[in-house]
Amino acid sequence: MKKFVSLLSLSFLVGLAACGTTEDNTTEEDHTSGSEDTEETETSWDEIQESGKLVVGTSGTYSPITFHENNELTGFDVEMAREIGDRLDLEVEFSTMDFDGILPALRNGQIDVAANDFAITEERQETFELTEPYKFSYGSAVVRAEDRDRFDSAHDLEGVSVALGSLTSNYAMFAENIGADGTAYDGGTEAILRDVINGNRDAYLNDWLVLERTLEEFGDDRLVVAEPVKYHSTETVMMMKKDNVALKEVLDEVILEMLEDGTVAELAEEFLSEDISQPVDEDEVVGLEGN
Repeated sequence: MKKFVSLLSLSFLVGLAACGTTEDNTTEEDHTSGSEDTEETETSWDEIQESGKLVVGTSGTYSPITFHENNELTGFDVEMAREIGDRLDLEVEFSTMDFDGILPALRNGQIDVAANDFAITEERQETFELTEPYKFSYGSAVVRAEDRDRFDSAHDLEGVSVALGSLTSNYAMFAENIGADGTAYDGGTEAILRDVINGNRDAYLNDWLVLERTLEEFGDDRLVVAEPVKYHSTETVMMMKKDNVALKEVLDEVILEMLEDGTVAELAEEFLSEDISQPVDEDEVVGLEGN
């Protein structure tokens, strides 16, 4: 475990959720704005077509978004990428790595696309190309069933000891902003849930759909999702290198097609037990800044 520190001092502000650290200390801000070869990035779609392969970076450790089942990689984002590949007549090759290493790998050209429940943020919009959003959700918390009535809103997390899957996730950012005492775990969700049960942490922050599915698989009625706790409405996207506009346009077209024909909703029902293809009502959702 690594103790939570102020996100203002972190190396980079990337994604949700789940999974360890990286030895690559490159930050999202470290891209060389204005110095990239625009012609090179614009021709990457032609190169992908010529190779017949799309390389997708993901963690493989964030169920039900990206995980291994019977030694096979699957999950909502994984199957989204596979379907996109099928429709583009491309082989999809997955490169699995620590969550915090995905965006540096994207920036360094090791992968073509990053897919790991990445939410839209202003930072990412400035640093990468983002697809059209295809998953709409918000953050919540797992708490002990006996403490259910303790949490009437996300503001009740102030001063609470919370578990996080990564120091660089939006959930870690929210914990900092709301004044929670956060600790990041790199040993997976079972260790987190055990610590909540044992009283070492009072809550576990993550996407509410992921939390619901996690508890379903964990199968212990001593834990519940605190339903009134709603914060940081999210729109999930896949990401590409900055100025890779040609690839973005191709992926956007396919994603919009999958939203329209119900494929996204079908995959969501399979992996998340909910249709998440429509924006959420934000009236009861506390913002990422904690207000």
